[in-house]
Amino acid sequence: MAEEKNTKSGRFEGLKTEFSKIVWADPKDVSKQTTAVVAVSVVVAVIIIVLDTVIKQGVNFLVNM
Repeated sequence: MAEEKNTKSGRFEGLKTEFSKIVWADPKDVSKQTTAVVAVSVVVAVIIIVLDTVIKQGVNFLVNM
């Protein structure tokens, strides 16, 4: 039983040590990256909408021939 308790304590110490090694990004960098992700997502969405509309019009044209 004492061994089990010691092992659990060792796990938490190891976890604490690993968490201390984490390097968190600066808020400025996170803000820039978030802006970039949102901008790219909007551009990709617009491209998909345009392609979808063009393909839809092309299919409708071919069907109505």
